[in-house]
Amino acid sequence: MRLDNHKSSLIDYSKPLSFIFNNKSYKGFHGDTLASALIANNVLFYARSFKYGRKRGLMGAGVEEPNALVSLEIGGRYTPNMKATEVMLYNGLSAVSSSNPNSFDFRAMIKPLHRFMPAGFYYKTFIKQRVWSLVEDSLRSLSGFSKAPTEVDEDVYDHVFQHTEFLIVGGGVSGITAALEILNHSKNARVILVDERESLGGELLSEFSTDESSYDWHEESINSLLKFKNEDNSRLKILTSATAYAWYDHNYIEVLQTNATGQSTLRDGVRSARKVLHKIRAKEVILATGAHERPMLFETNDLANIMLSQSVRRYIEEFGVVSGRKVILYGNNDSIYSTAISLNNNNIDCKVIDVRAPGGESEIVLKAKNSGIDILQGYAIRKANGASSIKGVEISKVELQSKPPHWQSQWRLTKDTQTLECDLLATSGGFNPVVHLDCHCGGKTYFDEYSQSFLPQKERKSRKVCGAVNSVGFWKDAILDAKNKAQQSLESMGEVKKASIQPLTKECSNYYKVDRFFTPSEILNKPKVFIDMQNDVTTLDVALAIREGYQSIEHIKRYTAMGFGTDQGKTGNINGIAVAAEFLDVPMSDVGTTTFRPAYTGVDFGAMAGREVGDFFDPQRYTTIHNSHVESGAEFELVGQWFRPWFYPMEGEDMHQAVNRECRSVRNSLGMMDASTLGKIDVQGKDAREFLSRVYTNAWMKLAPGSCRYGLMCNEKGMIIDDGVSACINDNHFIMTTTTGGAASVYSTLEMWLQTEWSDLDVHLNSVTDQFSTVAVVGPNARKLMEVLCEDVDFNKESFKFMQWRPGTVCGVNARIMRISFSGELAYEINIEANYGRFIWDQVALAGKPWNITPYGTESMHVLRAEKGYIIVGQDTDGSMTPMDVNMSWILAKDKSFSYIGQRSFSIAALNSNDRLQLVGLLTKDAQVVLPEGSHIISNKGVSIGYVTSSYYSSALGRSIALAQLKGGLSKITETVLVKIVQEKQGLKEIPCEVSSSVFYDAKGEKVDGNE
Repeated sequence: MRLDNHKSSLIDYSKPLSFIFNNKSYKGFHGDTLASALIANNVLFYARSFKYGRKRGLMGAGVEEPNALVSLEIGGRYTPNMKATEVMLYNGLSAVSSSNPNSFDFRAMIKPLHRFMPAGFYYKTFIKQRVWSLVEDSLRSLSGFSKAPTEVDEDVYDHVFQHTEFLIVGGGVSGITAALEILNHSKNARVILVDERESLGGELLSEFSTDESSYDWHEESINSLLKFKNEDNSRLKILTSATAYAWYDHNYIEVLQTNATGQSTLRDGVRSARKVLHKIRAKEVILATGAHERPMLFETNDLANIMLSQSVRRYIEEFGVVSGRKVILYGNNDSIYSTAISLNNNNIDCKVIDVRAPGGESEIVLKAKNSGIDILQGYAIRKANGASSIKGVEISKVELQSKPPHWQSQWRLTKDTQTLECDLLATSGGFNPVVHLDCHCGGKTYFDEYSQSFLPQKERKSRKVCGAVNSVGFWKDAILDAKNKAQQSLESMGEVKKASIQPLTKECSNYYKVDRFFTPSEILNKPKVFIDMQNDVTTLDVALAIREGYQSIEHIKRYTAMGFGTDQGKTGNINGIAVAAEFLDVPMSDVGTTTFRPAYTGVDFGAMAGREVGDFFDPQRYTTIHNSHVESGAEFELVGQWFRPWFYPMEGEDMHQAVNRECRSVRNSLGMMDASTLGKIDVQGKDAREFLSRVYTNAWMKLAPGSCRYGLMCNEKGMIIDDGVSACINDNHFIMTTTTGGAASVYSTLEMWLQTEWSDLDVHLNSVTDQFSTVAVVGPNARKLMEVLCEDVDFNKESFKFMQWRPGTVCGVNARIMRISFSGELAYEINIEANYGRFIWDQVALAGKPWNITPYGTESMHVLRAEKGYIIVGQDTDGSMTPMDVNMSWILAKDKSFSYIGQRSFSIAALNSNDRLQLVGLLTKDAQVVLPEGSHIISNKGVSIGYVTSSYYSSALGRSIALAQLKGGLSKITETVLVKIVQEKQGLKEIPCEVSSSVFYDAKGEKVDGNE
């Protein structure tokens, strides 16, 4: 409900808004979040839990909320998995729950079976393939939270790169103070202040109604900040509605700022950025990230309207809403009294249950008592009553039984119980400093007994922590802490000579007097004591994980799914650690925390991509012949950014039919291919031969001008990284070709060697891939066609031999014609200036009609080269294969005066083992079965001993062929092996295959000279 006559600096009651939630219309006001507006409209249920489908209500008021996940809008503005607590209300907003609590849910219907579904249930039950295949579709339909988007995102996102001297994360009291301290004591330092909320102030905003000085300080501080921000050439940038979600090395932090949650950003035909990803480099970082309140543990603690105490207070003070009329406050620290006072000031009936024994009350406790609030000290809640929402609680007396060492002290409950009625329960089990960001790049935490929390390590280079993240809870102490840390940062930057440090109060590190974690065995051993609300992880799940041997908190997390999903341990993990410590009977410090990794909150894929989507995602490269391929109806595949023709289907043909036709044309008559995309590097200088001799494994010193040679390139470890044919133009000039996908990396590698290791060589490299177009003429009739196209070159096989090149004029265009082949057939590659590519392609097609010339694409090229056993680097090799592994020892020179890259590694015994993966051919016993690429070869013991790298149907051979990496394969020729393939729904199937030579066609190489 919404409170009457409530004053708020956030809500503008003069601007009513309409919105839809789960297909019902509601009203709210400008300044509301979706969550606060729904509370005002008495909505209790927001979603269902992931595993059991239990109805869940709100728990938090900000980023820590685990339950209220919603999807916003539809179509191109659909956004899944938003937290209702972070969605600012706007007129016309439309949202649905990630899993509708009011609709039928299969998980909830099988409630009697829930006790048979503990942690590890899925692993154990569906380990058998046969069982899994029966339930896979059903279980996958239940997975996840919101539905994934199906339409193109119509919004745009920007990236902004920023540099600053000081980055302050957190815009509460500490963050504001640190920013002002730096700006006031430095004339040049730039400051970026980041906060996830829409307004600066943090939890201080909830103090305004009870502490007038807090309002005055806030107003004065904000005005001071705005003065700095509004200066010319301002040194201050304030990013609100912005979350620092990742911190990487060298103080590189990524911040996601939200300009619009789900509303359209289209104004006057221009679409502004919905979100902006700030990529910030800072010299100093000050973390003022605050702390999240953690809940208390008791049975059925997941009922709707069981919330965090500070969240209830925030909804009251900032938004003027509350979700109950009869409230119980329950906890182990003083913060529950602050909330009780806020409730009492708004005439809401409330009662406090404090597990701590009477005595030594603080000022806030005495104030609550003097206000007439009913307080039960030394009591604990055993169980919450209610079907889906809370109706009351069962309580018992409790005492802390001290036992040395201190961590073995135990809470104990009496057996006598009494029942209290309520419709809202607000709990507080202490505070978890938000250390996530600090831990992203290696920061460690330690458990502080005094504050009962995990704190960031005290000292780290170029980083300071202040405020609640440093366990300083009271806002006036936080001011002093922030000033001290800002002074230290200024000193480290040389902005001040010596930091001015002010002392804090004695109790600043535990202002709320948080007592020990409340983990009595009488509660922990009960069912439905939930630790992680989002993933339905209970205390018994943690106990089971420990019994089954998972005693590391990292293993417990993964076995139970604790802290998975969007929660990322904000509310559940620390209580889970306390429960694990209790079951393991060790101190909290021994259990430690799980590893916090980016991202701290969910990040839109669109924000990660920025403007680099669609046509801007990756450079799209086209050869000058591309339009001709399009006109011929080619299908394309992307290879190293190039759009290469994949195959050319005729009417009524599928891919396999088209490829078979193209291959037959090449083998029987004539084909043509666009080979322009192959990487081309111009190598010049008096040491060009020596250079090639060092980067390739074979000999190059005696290669004559007019000749070509195939080369294999390895890295220092002796592993194959590329191959290609290079042509000798003259003694000081070579043209090197590389694989299409490897062109850029090879060029970079060669430059690295030249500039760092062989700077004495007189060699200059230029990438000329885009400067040349290449048309390959392939097939038995290739010579006849070339004689028609080019009259100034003698194509006689004795005059123009295989692996030679000749300058010539093709259809009036100067060209370099190379006689090389990647198919085993007679072939010529016509290299011309790129601008003539389309013209020469069309002329070749026209002149080749008497031989029924057929264009073919990369798929046919793969079949043709596989028939000959030619490798494709990156497909038949995987970065761990040497020339010996692919049966190419013949290409390793042994008498070079200067060793080539990788040569030394070939002396390593392990690289000469006969048991390594080696390239072989595979012939299926059933000639019509084509093996899926990637299928594993299985030994008699069921162990993988290799896998298929290339697999095709060969029309020339009338059967399937495959290349594979097989352990000791070269010694297993003619043996039979089993290849396991996965069939959808049917599971695994074994295919018997004969190990063969990797050369399936024309083993003697007789076809390379054509029909003559």
